[in-house]
Amino acid sequence: MKRMIFTLLLSSAVCSATFAQRFYVGVRAGVNVSDFSIPAVAVDDALVRNGSSKAGFEAALAARLNITKHLNLQAEFEYDRVNYGFQYYAQGGTRRDITINTNRIEIPVMAGLNFGPVRLFCGPSFRISHNEKSNAPSLLKVGFNDSKVALTGGAGLNLKRFFLEGRLTGYPKASVNKFTVQGKTESVKAKHDMKWSVTAGFLF
Repeated sequence: MKRMIFTLLLSSAVCSATFAQRFYVGVRAGVNVSDFSIPAVAVDDALVRNGSSKAGFEAALAARLNITKHLNLQAEFEYDRVNYGFQYYAQGGTRRDITINTNRIEIPVMAGLNFGPVRLFCGPSFRISHNEKSNAPSLLKVGFNDSKVALTGGAGLNLKRFFLEGRLTGYPKASVNKFTVQGKTESVKAKHDMKWSVTAGFLF
């Protein structure tokens, strides 16, 4: 009986040590750029078009489990600040540049493949919270559709515990968003809605 208990304790210790060698937690942070395209939106005498791409930032807590030498799983708790640019044309053609700032909390869950120091990864990203703020709310407000699960993927470079990566996050199908122009709301289907990111991180 004592031998059995000792064997179970030893096996548990070995399994825990093995798991600890394969499981890591860490942080990552970096910059992102929105890539959002819509058809022109006309409401009364106003017209809204796409503006220039805007830079934002993101930060995340990450947990990575190395299942084998080449296969891993990574889940994150991510905060995004994504900024969108639009051009607002009033009657007479007067143009004003408007920025919509979004704050989002997302949970990406990704499978990864390691090829030496190079890591390729992809998976779904679940949005659990968001809000939007316009710098000209009386002229334009946008309600981005968050009812779908986004897809994220990219490539990274592992440098011991440090890593660098680039990723692309977007929807596989065009999403319908709510554009409120001068108080009137229109449903607008995006041609595409993506986010490009470059980040660096560290695993403990």
